[in-house]
Amino acid sequence: MPPKTSSANPSESFLQHPKDSFLIPQGELELFHYMIDNIGDEVMVIRRDGRIVFANQAAARLLGYPVKVLLTKLVTDLFRRKLTIARWQKMYWTRLKKGRAPISYIVDRVGRGGHIHTVDVTAAYMPYKSGEYMLSVARDITDQLGLQQRLQESMNLYRLMSEQAVDGILMVDPDGVIEYANPAASRMVKVDPSRVFGMHFKHFIDKRSLPKVRESFRAVTRGLPVVCDEFYIRDRKGKTFPAEFTATPIFKGGKVDRIHTVVRDISRRQELESLHRDTEKMKALQNFIAGTVQEIQYPLKGILDHSYALVEKYKGRYFEYIGYKEFKDIMRTLGVMHDQVQSCFDTTNRLLDINRRKIKMDGTHCDANAVIHEVLRRLAQSFEAAGVRCKVKLTGQLPAVAVGALELNQIMTHVLTNAVQAMPRGGNVEVRTFSQKAESKVQIECRDEGVGIAPEDLPRVFEPFFTTKNRGLGKSPGLGLAIAYSLTKSFQGEIVLKSKLRQGTLVKIIFPVYKKNHRPR
Repeated sequence: MPPKTSSANPSESFLQHPKDSFLIPQGELELFHYMIDNIGDEVMVIRRDGRIVFANQAAARLLGYPVKVLLTKLVTDLFRRKLTIARWQKMYWTRLKKGRAPISYIVDRVGRGGHIHTVDVTAAYMPYKSGEYMLSVARDITDQLGLQQRLQESMNLYRLMSEQAVDGILMVDPDGVIEYANPAASRMVKVDPSRVFGMHFKHFIDKRSLPKVRESFRAVTRGLPVVCDEFYIRDRKGKTFPAEFTATPIFKGGKVDRIHTVVRDISRRQELESLHRDTEKMKALQNFIAGTVQEIQYPLKGILDHSYALVEKYKGRYFEYIGYKEFKDIMRTLGVMHDQVQSCFDTTNRLLDINRRKIKMDGTHCDANAVIHEVLRRLAQSFEAAGVRCKVKLTGQLPAVAVGALELNQIMTHVLTNAVQAMPRGGNVEVRTFSQKAESKVQIECRDEGVGIAPEDLPRVFEPFFTTKNRGLGKSPGLGLAIAYSLTKSFQGEIVLKSKLRQGTLVKIIFPVYKKNHRPR
């Protein structure tokens, strides 16, 4: 007969009597107790009336009660949800006995101090002699459930962010099949989300971008951390629009398992960029027109003033009464007027010359070396008259630059003219070109030995009509560098000026290398 633990002696465990201890030999009972007490899971033996008749040390640690105290309690005393013994028997005991097989269930239990633990219980029915018992093995899964809950919350948050994101988010397998697409991605291609799943991404790529996208996809599947590029999407209705993507590999077992891709529609951004470029070009054109007017206006004003002065001085006088001194004055004035007319002619002729010459390329790209040679040829007489010597170091086989020949001609003309004017006593000018292969750019440098620019004037050198030289015939109206700056910026280039007083000036002009698929400005 199994021991009968009465309420008068509740601390007595049926395992405390070797003769009734499931036929465990006396010499091994101590080992059995040691093993049960040192396993991590809670082990309890419960009688049919709900009385706990055995509990190991893991149960004591989990519930916060000594073993002797646990042996005074009913199993329902430890449930968070209050149950009667009858209800407990119906929910667990009857099912366990009827099935004759272990059952599992999860229950919240209350330990000492009101601490709540969630445990995963595996229970087995054990008839012993004339008694009936339940062997309960429980594992605390409170932390595990908390982790699962936080993980689920993170997943829900990620899904919410993905579902509400403005950018398209895709999950693609290594074969290119779309496994997930958020609503934004579906809206981009005008296809229902349920139909996007299982389709290959190539169905939504415009044919002109497909080779580039395939190569980027292969790079990511090989494990490249991040790939970013621009491409054209084609939606279900055949409409194409520009977009950019960022693809990141997701690894599993050391191999690329999925590719996370974010796609952004950049149509609006390109429209704004185009508008900005148009604004810059319009500004450059305005400066160009203003500069041309200034270049013509100054000598015309000189002609007007000198002719008026000549008329006023000699009107009413007979020619035969004009002596050598007066004749010399007239000839000097006519010489000045001739120079001023020549200046106007040179300005208009330069405009016509620039307009006629299209050096090897069209309006979107050109050979920088060829343009520079042409500008130097045209300015050779001015260099010689000013006593300026030019040293040229042009890199051979220079890639085409993404700027029109007409515009680069104007830029170099203004920069070199500015350099000559900075050396009233003559000097040396050095012009260099070289390729920045790593950045796909071409750099042009112009260095002079002129008077230089004061530090306080450097921030203003690209402002229209700002000049450090005196105005007058042959002098700059202060628009040369402003025009060069506007033209350079309108082609997404950079122009940088470095100078110190009495140490000359260095102008760096940098343009992107022209690419065949370069977007028109």
